[in-house]
Amino acid sequence: MQTNEKALHIGRRIPECFRRDQEKIYRSTDRMFAILLGVEWLGAILTALWISPRTWSGSYSSIHPHVWAAVYIGCAVACVPAYCVYAAPGRVITRHVIALCQILMSVLLIDVTGGRIETHFHVFGSLAFLSFYRDWKVLITASAVTAIDHIVRGIWWPQSVYGALTVSPLRWVEHAWWVAFEDFFLILSIRRTVAEMWTVARQEATLSYEANHDLLTGLPNRLSLQGRFEAHLSRARRFGTRLAVAFIDLDRFKQLNDTYGHARGDRLLAVVGRTLLEKVRKTDTVARIGGDEFLIILDDMRSAEHARSVMRTLLSELDAALHTESGTISVTASMGVSLYPDHGQDPESLQAAADQAMYYAKAQGRNNTVLFSSNISDKAYRMAELERDLRHALSRGEMEVHYQPQVNPSGKIIGMEALARWKHPKRGFVPPGEFIAIAEGTGLIDSIGEWVLAESCRQGALWTNEGRGAIKIAVNVSALQLARPTFAAMVQRVLNSSGFDPRLLELEITESTFMKESPQAMEQLETLRRMHIHVAIDDFGTGYSSLSYLQRLPANRLKLDRSFVAQLLESERALPMIEAVVTMAHQLGMTVVAEGVESREQQEVLCSIGCDVLQGFLFSKPVPASKALGLLSIDSVVNDTIPEASEMASVDEPVAV
Repeated sequence: MQTNEKALHIGRRIPECFRRDQEKIYRSTDRMFAILLGVEWLGAILTALWISPRTWSGSYSSIHPHVWAAVYIGCAVACVPAYCVYAAPGRVITRHVIALCQILMSVLLIDVTGGRIETHFHVFGSLAFLSFYRDWKVLITASAVTAIDHIVRGIWWPQSVYGALTVSPLRWVEHAWWVAFEDFFLILSIRRTVAEMWTVARQEATLSYEANHDLLTGLPNRLSLQGRFEAHLSRARRFGTRLAVAFIDLDRFKQLNDTYGHARGDRLLAVVGRTLLEKVRKTDTVARIGGDEFLIILDDMRSAEHARSVMRTLLSELDAALHTESGTISVTASMGVSLYPDHGQDPESLQAAADQAMYYAKAQGRNNTVLFSSNISDKAYRMAELERDLRHALSRGEMEVHYQPQVNPSGKIIGMEALARWKHPKRGFVPPGEFIAIAEGTGLIDSIGEWVLAESCRQGALWTNEGRGAIKIAVNVSALQLARPTFAAMVQRVLNSSGFDPRLLELEITESTFMKESPQAMEQLETLRRMHIHVAIDDFGTGYSSLSYLQRLPANRLKLDRSFVAQLLESERALPMIEAVVTMAHQLGMTVVAEGVESREQQEVLCSIGCDVLQGFLFSKPVPASKALGLLSIDSVVNDTIPEASEMASVDEPVAV
């Protein structure tokens, strides 16, 4: 489909490019002949003044008749085409008038010399110059004028046509042969030149298409979008209609690219472009403006609700296509919508508003449509500031690692979970839920994740060397990190540089990441297991848990999500459910960690059903390494002062890094 559209577009553009190049040739040659005829006119006058007194056989006058002929006839022959070039440059009539006048100027020059210049030397030269037009019809006109001149004047005054040394009345046959001979080869040359011009036109049309269209999807690109955008706005202003601008970004597309390769990603982008193009009207515009970013412009939106409804339908169609093509990685689309004239009067402001709405849609959970509002603008500005500051957080030393104890049933610390914290110089501690999402969306998660792992291993090695015992360090790993082919090598490099025992390192990976079971991720996990690194399934029970995948995964530990523990004392079904999970994990050879323990009652119940490790605010909130060192010297830790709910949610909630 894309190939056919490209061929049709280029097919329409080739004649346009050819005509444009022809127009340039016609205009430049017109100007050349306007100058040439003026020079020839001046040459005719000077020639008449110099030669005519010696060749004229009639009665003399004060001014020779040849001079009069050169001045007046030459003026007419030179000025008429000059006016045509000025009034109708590049037109067909101009070319043929110039051909007529150029031959007449040749005749005039031969006349005023008394036949001293033969047709060979001037008419043939005129024909050669006229071939610059690359138009064989012009040569036919010039040749026809030459033939008429030869027939009419050759009968009464052959010397004026064939030269003063003419000895045969049949000389016209020779001249006719030479004119036809020259025309033949000039026309062949023109034919070849025109064929080359068509080739150049095809190349120009192809380059023009590639410069203004995305080669992968065949959609207009950012370069050609500006002109289309202005055309849509001009129409909306003229008819007083609304215009909808939708900014679409694919969710988790980078992960798909890293997991399955760029070929799979390219196929997905082609499907997205084709789906969007099929679902909009011919008058609408769909463009690809970035890697996985698309922009749609829709005319004639009746209201904001109408635009929202259309976009939701479009997103639903797109979601179905993505579900088919994305495989085990759930690639979805987030869409932000702005309206003209409500949210902007020009392309830049409308695109910026749609872009902000799209980022807000991602922040709201992705795979949805959001219409721009002033409230979104404020939040988008805050997110943009955070993104800008996060790019420099590591280099400025603003990132910290806090540690939350993991205890056995008796309350003794046996491990620490390392959690990333960002201490903004103006905002204070930024909630992990905010900056982790930004880090994943911008690719900063790789550098932040590696730094957290290196810092945690360095701290773990320090505690081990100080004789604090075999304290296991658990570090969260993002799905994007695990998708990198070099992830296991990076972990090995960090362990080598820190000297930390790999048997004391545990990498926590969310259940949703395990569920995707991508070949690259599974290969990474196998490599980590061979390195004697433990792997934990984090947030178990929050996704679509599958019992079958548990027996295939190289996991050593299962972490119950805090939502299970929170309902332990409130729901009658929570206890048997947790007990069943604990029993199943033990039978699979995995230990169980219960997150979010906040009361002694929860501790007692969890210990009674066999939970191996407990973690939560009952024992300690995440603290810096200096405070964590003090906790390691305590035989049994229980924190009687539980932080407020708001503090727990905004600051101390563990988020994957």
